[in-house]
Amino acid sequence: MNKKINVNESLFYPFLKRQALSAFIGVSALFITEQYPLYGISIGIFFLIMVLQFPRSIQKMMLFFFVMAFIVLLGHRTFAEPFSIEEPSKNKGKGIVETLLPRSSGIAVIVNEKGKRFRLTHKNKEVSAPLPGDSIVFEAKWYPVIPPTIPGTFNTESWLKSQKFAAYGELKAFTITKSKWIPERDFYAFRLWLLSKFTPYASPAESGLLLGLLAGDRSGIPEALQNDFRRTGLVHVLAISGFHVVLLSEILLLILKAFRLPHTIANIVAMILLLVYVPVTGGSSPVSRSVLMFVVIQSGTLFQKKADSLNSLGFALLLLVLYNPEELWNPGFQLSAAATAGIIIGQKCNPFSKKKKEEKLPIFNTLKEYILEPSYITLCATLSTAPFLIYHFQSLSPVAWLGNLFIVPLVSFGMQAGLFALLVPIPFVEASLVESAAFFLRLASYLTNMLSDSPEASLTVGPYPTPFLWIFTILLILIPVFFKIKSARRCFLSIFFLAGVLFIISSITDKLTPSWKVTILDAGQADCIVIQSPAKRTYVIDTGVEKKRNPATEKIIPYLRNQGVQTIEAVIITHADADHFGGAAVLFKSFPVKALWLSECSRVELKPTWQKAISTALDKGILVKDIKRGDLIREEIPRFLFNPVSYFEIKVLHPNPLQCKETNTESITLQVKGLGHSILLTGDLTLEGEKEILNTDISLQSDILKVGHHGSKTSSHVDFLKAVNPKYAFISAGKNNRFRHPSPIVTQRLKELKIPFKNTAQAGSFFIDFKENSYTIESSLNKITYP
Repeated sequence: MNKKINVNESLFYPFLKRQALSAFIGVSALFITEQYPLYGISIGIFFLIMVLQFPRSIQKMMLFFFVMAFIVLLGHRTFAEPFSIEEPSKNKGKGIVETLLPRSSGIAVIVNEKGKRFRLTHKNKEVSAPLPGDSIVFEAKWYPVIPPTIPGTFNTESWLKSQKFAAYGELKAFTITKSKWIPERDFYAFRLWLLSKFTPYASPAESGLLLGLLAGDRSGIPEALQNDFRRTGLVHVLAISGFHVVLLSEILLLILKAFRLPHTIANIVAMILLLVYVPVTGGSSPVSRSVLMFVVIQSGTLFQKKADSLNSLGFALLLLVLYNPEELWNPGFQLSAAATAGIIIGQKCNPFSKKKKEEKLPIFNTLKEYILEPSYITLCATLSTAPFLIYHFQSLSPVAWLGNLFIVPLVSFGMQAGLFALLVPIPFVEASLVESAAFFLRLASYLTNMLSDSPEASLTVGPYPTPFLWIFTILLILIPVFFKIKSARRCFLSIFFLAGVLFIISSITDKLTPSWKVTILDAGQADCIVIQSPAKRTYVIDTGVEKKRNPATEKIIPYLRNQGVQTIEAVIITHADADHFGGAAVLFKSFPVKALWLSECSRVELKPTWQKAISTALDKGILVKDIKRGDLIREEIPRFLFNPVSYFEIKVLHPNPLQCKETNTESITLQVKGLGHSILLTGDLTLEGEKEILNTDISLQSDILKVGHHGSKTSSHVDFLKAVNPKYAFISAGKNNRFRHPSPIVTQRLKELKIPFKNTAQAGSFFIDFKENSYTIESSLNKITYP
């Protein structure tokens, strides 16, 4: 006998008619349990209670899917070949080319050698790359897989694992032994054909953008433009996803019906074409999910059955996860699924879908169609993806809704014009359509750049503990049924109360155990230090050196986001050398900064790149302030109730601005104190600068010393080291740098004075955490902890 569920009482009523979605939750719980037992069991308990509320027929179906998932998981663990990342012992090998991925650095050739996949970049423009299906004997230069030395930065090992690559490197030479046809060969040729249709009438950037939008090949899109789309929260526009599939499906159905094909035949042809489209675009999970949803919904119309969008999403996700359980951990899969679910659920609660008297006014209809409804959909997608964005990237974009209002329609027009250009064989019409597409995309790129140029385009949120994100996610899920189901209200209010209690406990704990942190980032042959005060204010001292990539986007900003930093109180440039201000201009553009502190002498340095950095700060409204010996930055350390008042201080020990000298000699030198501990930061201070400080009555004694000028023999005089008398010393130098820093003379002095020292070149970044009665030091590579 079927059980009846009271709509107003049961929290599980929304899942009753969405068996595919319920099955996806149960299957996910099983897969999650394997890696994260606590969270998997929690979801599993919810799933079990939910299933017990269902009729017996649905329970049997749930049991069937659960057993199937268990078999898939067992088979995955039993028969899947063990995957490991390791640099091959030989630089020669042979294998079959799976696919080609054009990139700005060359063509990435994906080679399969006896089940092991390698990514080899072909850079020789005089020799054509091998084609998919070719068997080759190759010679490669393998790249080492180095763990990230800065939290939040790019993790090569994780990337290789996500792509199932055993190793990567450069393809130095190859010989084709035989060729055979595989579908990917035609798909690659098709992508080249698409590009050849666009390039005569559009710039390389616009042609690359069109190719990325229609075929999923983003290699031709400039890196700067991709960064603009990321910062403004519009990167989903570049990655083929539901937005593109929905647009393409509508255009396909429109064209097919224009040929007077019966409705049923048009739907079947559209489904077949979109299923073929999946491998053409590389078979990414957003495309697969969107196409599967389209197929499910259209299949329902063939049998005169209206499909539930949320259940169709659940069915598509269930198939994807059963096919490849690893998809569950893919950030793209999580964001795509969450955004789609948020939009579907939000549409059911859409306040603008109800008919009102005001809608008779044309101006209100226009406002609703072009402003209110798109803004509401953006809000739904943003809220539903927020937990995943915070977990993976620690950032949200407040300007994303503006982009969805103005930029997404322009991209849509560009896509449509580009697609019709491919379908019309008349040259002058084709040229007009491609030029129109280029115009829309150029305008979209310009507006995206304008939005991304603001430091507030991307804000730091988090990082938060995983349990907190779980609580936030559950609250979001309960919001749509808050006023409909009584038990949902009780559950929401109980969890909200729990979250409030946890927040109060966390705030009290922070005040009971204050701390401040100094991080010496592994910036190569450069300097970059981050100070986080007890009051959670952040100071960045120097910004590294710009080489192939900018240190601000590659190292500093990812680390700040990882640490939950929302605003930089001040960027302090010790002196105007390129290895100390390299990331400054980009940092000022891309992250909220309140002030730039520098010395009066360095302000007048005429180096063009340095003056550009200062101009950028002024353009962004950042306060530019001169600091000198004797300046003191003091802030009260947060305390609890009757704890005594104490202060965190940054003292400027050098330079004296009365006379400008050599750049390194004028390096700003800071002594940072708090909670009974101190660190001395010397920039590139020379022997002459050290002597100037020694001739004053300034007390130099500090627990920690950042050795001056990367350990050069032009710094760290014995008398200076004795005056500082540090317990530990740290050197910021690049691995195998051309200056051979640190100098053996300096390291010998440190040894003779029995000062333990470490170098970022060997140990990576250093993280120093100062507390009331102690401090700890950790390094990122060898994980050594001091004391």
